Amino acid sequence: MKLRRLFFLSAVATALMSQAVEPAAQLFAAMPDSLIPSLEVNRRKDLIDLFHAGQSAQVTTKLGGQAQMTQLQEQSLVIDLSEQSRMALHLYTTTGNDSVVALVNTVYAPAGDSRIRFFDSAWRELPASKYIEQPTRDDFFLFPDSLSKTQREELMRPVDICLVEYTFESDGSICASQSWEKYLDRETYNRLKPYLRESITLRWNGRQFE
Repeated sequence: MKLRRLFFLSAVATALMSQAVEPAAQLFAAMPDSLIPSLEVNRRKDLIDLFHAGQSAQVTTKLGGQAQMTQLQEQSLVIDLSEQSRMALHLYTTTGNDSVVALVNTVYAPAGDSRIRFFDSAWRELPASKYIEQPTRDDFFLFPDSLSKTQREELMRPVDICLVEYTFESDGSICASQSWEKYLDRETYNRLKPYLRESITLRWNGRQFE
């Protein structure tokens, strides 16, 4: 009976892993430990299996916290590594038929702040500047011509750090959202709000984002 149960469990595990055909899932399982040190490869595979099984895709990390896979599609996935940290990746195909992986790590403290990096399908890092021109602080401000340069500089003075959260849209676009509302005091943010863009959309053209 025990042997039969062992064969059954083995067959179930094999069936679940056979579903992990999504390129995004394969990339996640093959990701170097240095890029995701809190989740060893077996825990990553557990997340994939649980997600495919329709269960809560949640595992314990090396730090003792909980990580949860909240999205898994053919070309992308999203993992909440903790309450303050999220990782997302998206696989892109270039006009030359090469594969480029965009990897976004976001920390919430509490304002979201993202770092985006690029890799080939073997997880060799590529220069980010080749694929994206990241929005700057000034890109999120839209001032009317009636404001003088001095007035604009005075308004922007409290924004001493560029806090941008990157998320992947369903079509592969990147939404870059400023997150100063959770960084500035309410009075300062409300004074800036009329001149702020909430987000900037960057679209993949087969070579880079624009």
